[in-house]
Amino acid sequence: MSEQFPKKISKKYSTTFSTDQSGFYKIIIAAHCEKSQDLRVEVDGIKLREIPAEEKPQYMNIPPAWNGAQLKGLKKTVVFILKLDKDDHTITFISNNEAVIEGFNTEYIPDSQNIQFNLEKQAQDGDRRPWYTFVLIDLPLKSITADVTVKWHFLDGDDAKLIIDNTIKTNPYSIFHRNWVWSAGILRKIFGIEREEKTFTENLGSGVHYIEFWADRTPTLHSVKLDLGFVSLKRTPTVDDPQWTGNFADDTEEMILARLVFGEARNQSVEAMKGVAWVVKNRLMANRSDWGNTYHLVILPPDQFSAMNPEDDNFPILIDPLNTESQVTKDAWKKAYEVAREVINGSVDDPTEGALFFHSADYPQQKFITQDVPGAIFAIKIDDMLFYKI
Repeated sequence: MSEQFPKKISKKYSTTFSTDQSGFYKIIIAAHCEKSQDLRVEVDGIKLREIPAEEKPQYMNIPPAWNGAQLKGLKKTVVFILKLDKDDHTITFISNNEAVIEGFNTEYIPDSQNIQFNLEKQAQDGDRRPWYTFVLIDLPLKSITADVTVKWHFLDGDDAKLIIDNTIKTNPYSIFHRNWVWSAGILRKIFGIEREEKTFTENLGSGVHYIEFWADRTPTLHSVKLDLGFVSLKRTPTVDDPQWTGNFADDTEEMILARLVFGEARNQSVEAMKGVAWVVKNRLMANRSDWGNTYHLVILPPDQFSAMNPEDDNFPILIDPLNTESQVTKDAWKKAYEVAREVINGSVDDPTEGALFFHSADYPQQKFITQDVPGAIFAIKIDDMLFYKI
């Protein structure tokens, strides 16, 4: 990540960063927009929308975006908190007209029960507008603690508002500033209680959650502490880190299909790999209860594909494809994964034209069509793989 900030952008701009271990991360992005400008961000293609969801999705006028009409050129900081695998990741900035990205950085989070932000940030002077937003992606929220100072100025004072998932935390001690849970006043100034730490217990389940701090005038946000409770950290295998976790449920659809393709056809051409992958997809589309309605259900039963059987010689290889010194094998894994991805998203045609079964050429064809799958109809031979319809 060698980009220089601040950076003015128009329309779309992407940058990448790497994580050296799987775990929880915070991605901190500061930016500002003028009145006719807006900005939103996607992390690894995650497209966030309003909470609660409405009939027509909103992508710009939501807490994790920058709305120029609200900000009027002032800075807003958005902190994304999510689980990331050891891999390269992409942040995409999408602007309406122009926006200025002031900077971003990523940090590893060692403890989900004690996520600390020691900020000591004073808001720029301005009227009621978004200031800091914390975005939890596929995570729960047990509680949040914030330490804020609001000071009284001549005829006016600082205020800070807290909104969690579109619900405003109210101030029971003020009529005129009921929606500003931290609100300055002359008495607070006299008695020296301008700084106050508050804890809010939420106990929200896992999902997408928005925690918004709004500023009026110049409050100071000293610190924020998030307690997500205990969150199990399951690693999700990736093409560059495909080692099996011990549970195929942790595999994505692309991963489980790539394992099968690699196990069955790593020494075959890409066309044969496509044939194997399409057999799985054709079974899925057949909508038969004995095959299942997900890639995992189609692939994992032990009597369906021999490579997925723990007793099969291919099994130790497909659960850890890159554990080899052979560059040929490593390249075959990358090809298998790409084939799986293309077949799932429908970007490649089916070379078997609807096959539902296959076997290698060293297996007796007559036995297959009379004993294994009686009535199977030979469709095509690709390299050393024979494909059948019914």
